Amino acid sequence: MNIPRDEEPTLDAIDAVDWSALPNPTGDHWDDPRGVADALRRLAVSTTANETGDAAASLAGRGFVWGHAAMVFPAAHAATPILLDLVASGRRPRIKDVAVGLLSDALGCDPQAGHSRVDTDYGAGIPLCCAIAQRIRDRRDVLLAHGRGGKRLLGETEPHWRLTVEEAECRPDGGRTALALLDGAPFATPAEAEVHTPEGGLSDANVWVDALTVDTSGAAAVQLRATPAELPPGSVLYPAECGLREH
Repeated sequence: MNIPRDEEPTLDAIDAVDWSALPNPTGDHWDDPRGVADALRRLAVSTTANETGDAAASLAGRGFVWGHAAMVFPAAHAATPILLDLVASGRRPRIKDVAVGLLSDALGCDPQAGHSRVDTDYGAGIPLCCAIAQRIRDRRDVLLAHGRGGKRLLGETEPHWRLTVEEAECRPDGGRTALALLDGAPFATPAEAEVHTPEGGLSDANVWVDALTVDTSGAAAVQLRATPAELPPGSVLYPAECGLREH
């Protein structure tokens, strides 16, 4: 098959992932991450509605998400930047729309117990939904350019916020006042959050975000309750409910 030069970077990105090293939570051959890679390749080079639909059905049927069971797989995290590349430069509008729809499905489904977290370049054991949401937010410009569907997908990342603590000081009541950077939209408080520290990873104790004030740059002033003994700079808070999501 002759591959247009514009599509070679996407295929290279697929080939750069060690799909065989990704977990297969069910052990079923239908959920093999290598099948996700194959479906992504077919989606990227599809030229007809049938080809695009078949590739999309493969991704929605097992391995990426299992739509019938509302389950999302760890391979979805690896596939997210590739689908975002297709939103940016897919050869046909239908391919772009399919990519957005699949990413929406990934955010809306729950992972299997024991496979609800992934390691990223900014931390280990991140809730799968939050890690996918962060990759989507990282391509905000691409999604805004896609129009209404892209904006809707960005809106779906809002429950999966991330607060990175820059500094924190204790209050007389035992809580902490922190300066932080918010990735995502401001959220309603009080909100329970899990804590990831730079050295120790996921903390045993959750905290409560009692108040949040954010400016347009994402700089936030935060009032925290029930904080751990140590909350060093670089600690990251994620929604506690995301860490509990399981199929």
